[in-house]
Amino acid sequence: IMAVVLTHNAPESLARCLAAIAGQTTPPEGILVVDNASRPAAALPAADLFPVPTQVVRSDSNTGPAGGYARALGEFVESDFLHAWVLDDDMVPDPTCLEHLWAVASPDPERAFVFPVSQQVDGSVGVWPSWCGFIISRQIVETVGLPMEELFWWAEDTEYLQWRIPEAGFTRLVANEAVVHHDAVRQGSGVPLWKYYYESRNMLYVHLYVKRRVGWYPRKI
Repeated sequence: IMAVVLTHNAPESLARCLAAIAGQTTPPEGILVVDNASRPAAALPAADLFPVPTQVVRSDSNTGPAGGYARALGEFVESDFLHAWVLDDDMVPDPTCLEHLWAVASPDPERAFVFPVSQQVDGSVGVWPSWCGFIISRQIVETVGLPMEELFWWAEDTEYLQWRIPEAGFTRLVANEAVVHHDAVRQGSGVPLWKYYYESRNMLYVHLYVKRRVGWYPRKI
């Protein structure tokens, strides 16, 4: 298993996430950090002080979560690892998270697509099919391809995790004992105008060309 972490301008969150990954009861055998053009560049722990082999690949421009995870999963399928544990940099998994995820994934490892339970900063708990610490097998990524880079931000996880992978016949499972905590570092009081553009455009695309529904449109559009 290789942990795959996407980061952008969140050094403290990245450090917390990496420490939590390394502190697992059954840690991954490697970590890949994809730095989505952070300024300054993402810094990794000193190799002699960090127990899990870690590498970083850096993008020269911010390609959003869509482009970032497309690169991350592309690097994964080019590696020798058979499973990826996919996390945003603002996820902090419990020490037993990966152990519980693998307990659900291991009976059918080639079709492993297993999500943890997420606890939000307000205390609410649920299962969100997003970049929140799920395990996915190499076979699934090779079968369905990579996330749509063109979506840039918003609904890229909907298209890939909630639609394309299930439509290819892979069942999403949940490990109820596996818990991640979301520190919500990017949730501020204001919303940049460009986010409204991508939210509207991408939801319309998913509505018309992915789910192919006619007659009802999301209110925000």
